[in-house]
Amino acid sequence: MAEVRGHFSDGDGVWNAESFGWFYYDLDEGTGGERLTVRAEDRRVRTGDLVYSSEVWTEDFEFDGWGRYQAVAFLGKRYLAGYFKSDFTDAISALEEGELREILIDFEGTQTITTKTPLFLDDGYMLEVGEVSHDGEKVRLLLKKNGVQVDEAVVSTGETYSYDADDGLLPAILVHVGAAMRGADESIVGLNGLFQVRDRPTIKVFDGEIIDEMKVATLSDDRIELVNRNDLILRRGSTVDLAGGLALRVRDALQLIYYPVGVIADFGVHEIRGPVYTEDSLVPLFYSDGSIGFAEARWNHENFAGFYFDDEEDLGTESLILYMSEGGIISPGREFVMNDNRLGYGFKYTSFVEPRGFEFKDWGQYYVVGLFGQPWFAGYGPLTSSLVGKESMISENQVGQVLLDTDESLKVVGGVALALKDGYEVHIVDVSNDSIYMMLVREGEVLDRGVVRSNSTYVYKKDVGDTSDLPLIALHVGSVFLSDEENLAIVDGIFQVSDRLVLTIDPGNDFGELKVMMINPSYIIMANPGWIHLKRDSRASILPGINVAVAKNETFRYYLYKNEYVVPLPYLSDVFIPKEPVPSGGLANFSIFVLAGQIKSVTAETVDAGGRRVIMGDLTRSGVGAADQWLYSWQWNATVPALSDDGTILPESEVQRGLLQINDSTEPVPVTVTFDPTGRIGLIRGYAGEFYYISQAEYERLGETVSYAEMSSNDLLRDRYIKIEPGKSEIRFFQVVNGAAVLGEENHKLWFSPSGIEPHLVRIAAPPGRYEIRLRIENVMDALLVSGLYFEVAEPQATSASVGSAADRSGRIEGIAEVGIAEVEGVEVDGVRNGTVNVTLLEEDRSRSIPGPGAAVAATAALIAALAWRRRR
Repeated sequence: MAEVRGHFSDGDGVWNAESFGWFYYDLDEGTGGERLTVRAEDRRVRTGDLVYSSEVWTEDFEFDGWGRYQAVAFLGKRYLAGYFKSDFTDAISALEEGELREILIDFEGTQTITTKTPLFLDDGYMLEVGEVSHDGEKVRLLLKKNGVQVDEAVVSTGETYSYDADDGLLPAILVHVGAAMRGADESIVGLNGLFQVRDRPTIKVFDGEIIDEMKVATLSDDRIELVNRNDLILRRGSTVDLAGGLALRVRDALQLIYYPVGVIADFGVHEIRGPVYTEDSLVPLFYSDGSIGFAEARWNHENFAGFYFDDEEDLGTESLILYMSEGGIISPGREFVMNDNRLGYGFKYTSFVEPRGFEFKDWGQYYVVGLFGQPWFAGYGPLTSSLVGKESMISENQVGQVLLDTDESLKVVGGVALALKDGYEVHIVDVSNDSIYMMLVREGEVLDRGVVRSNSTYVYKKDVGDTSDLPLIALHVGSVFLSDEENLAIVDGIFQVSDRLVLTIDPGNDFGELKVMMINPSYIIMANPGWIHLKRDSRASILPGINVAVAKNETFRYYLYKNEYVVPLPYLSDVFIPKEPVPSGGLANFSIFVLAGQIKSVTAETVDAGGRRVIMGDLTRSGVGAADQWLYSWQWNATVPALSDDGTILPESEVQRGLLQINDSTEPVPVTVTFDPTGRIGLIRGYAGEFYYISQAEYERLGETVSYAEMSSNDLLRDRYIKIEPGKSEIRFFQVVNGAAVLGEENHKLWFSPSGIEPHLVRIAAPPGRYEIRLRIENVMDALLVSGLYFEVAEPQATSASVGSAADRSGRIEGIAEVGIAEVEGVEVDGVRNGTVNVTLLEEDRSRSIPGPGAAVAATAALIAALAWRRRR
């Protein structure tokens, strides 16, 4: 989110669109009807004494031929309030009906569409050319939404096409047809005016409606008004939520001081602006020595959220003053005294150095200074404990960045590294009764060693820029514990300054349009050394990241702003899962709509009724959309992988985890098992990388010079790649249950067949029952976990098979034959009915070479199989 602050008040308060940057304001037109008034008695605002109101104003269409429409702002955003009577619409007030529609497009200019090239509008709409008359005077337009035609009309050139919204009264799309031409292969239509609003209300309100802590008191065709529905208490250090992202923030002070705060949570780049000024504005300035001055404009942390301000610590002193301008021309900055008043020309920027408390209180305070909206580390000083140091960076005309400042208690075990920032690590090498022996390491290089006693501070110093021996890292060791089980220390204070993020501020340095005029350990002053011309309808960078916007108007009107990139937390806006039971082995379709920018990953996990993972799908790269609106779709064929020996179901994955026991005399070892696309085991490897089994195909991928057959026949080589013992080795596979790995109960003996190692994976229909989808959507801000999305899998659809007469090659009909159904790998027979059974040997089974562990073992396996077949006959 981004927050916008309004100016401070110590009693009754009034904020409007010009003074409060969260309220909607059109700089060019000078319009914006929002207003907030608060009447406070001590710290109480009685019911009805806080009033939010918004007045309707009239705004020009960008296309001059349409005249004007009515607009209204509501809780910081602009909406269509209504239309005046015209050739394309009757007079209608949307606001009076409580319907607020977001304005999507308001455009004047040439847009060309043809019979082959449509015009894409917002909200899924698309405008196509059906045909153009021979004389080019009439055009048939087709309007589609999400690919489905919703309207068509014949429009004369020079006229307006209007498409009404869902109620049939309010135009949602206006298109002005400027010219048209019919061609032999392609007709062309020129559009010179576009206007579009949401086809359904973005917000619907009604008289008396409760909106958070507010109530709709007035709703008419020219005004909307909300009042507080209960008494509000302005407690110290509290935030009082009002409605729709608007709140009052109360400072933690003896005297009542509060200010409005507006939240911006929409994805994208937003202007965080301060109050609006003109060349006729007059702002009094009060100085600490009692003198008074005047300026045309003044922005500071109290009225401009783009400047640094820490309410809890009461930090923030940045100030930018514009003394005087003439039609946007600003002379070089300087100050003078006239009649005991401080006056001046140009811009003046000041920021004071302030103490800030360490999170670990024993260290006292360090010093910060706000610059360009960010806090910078100015150094240590008189208020800093001697345990850390007194060195100052700003005395050397430079500032840095604080990376860590915490008093969180961290348990650091001997032999384990404590990660800091910028690549630094603290390694606890040894622990004694009351001290630790530690090393400071950066990117593999040992920088420092030392013994640190319990309840003491370790400090690492380094030259940073022109600052010598700057305490870069301070670490407080609280307690040390030594036992037979583990040796550890409690670190309860860490402070770290970057040695890379350093800003030099020498007198004469330029920052944007301003130059450093003075810097000392107490403050920094900048001013513009030359003339600045703020032109009409322009934007100029005054300081790094801080700009001035000037109106496209004869009146010189402007405001200060800073762009802020807002990336909200992920939000799941819609889900589509099967409503009817999915037949086991049938196809299930899923879709989700996600509102999230800067997405890092999207996964969908399907679990059974016991929470056991069936499949985990990574959807990240399959998203369709742009910015923060994304659609993800996937399918599941309602089948699961199972082991061929006993039907144990495993999670869908090419790599499974398990515990392998070579024989009765060995301990189980954790392994990963890789299955090839046919379901056969290709690799069994330990976590350290050692081989326990490798198939011929996987072996050949290694590129060894010795063939697989030669390796299998060489006992020394074979032991490097194949350690399992057929008939003796057993493996138990892990399942994933509710996100945790759980070892399965079944032991599976490993043995060789002509097709490779057994058991192998086969696909079976998913067991009927209730399944759940669990989603994880992560962007750069955080991860969203969604569960409780259920669907059913039903019994598989019946498939018939029959046994009966068959003709021999001569065409003679044989009698009924007795048929025995034997267990066949990968085949499950539920029942037999009259009919025919066709048994087909798969081509892959006919042609597959034997990937066993060498010719001798393969031959033995084949012989055992043949003898077993004879006994069964």
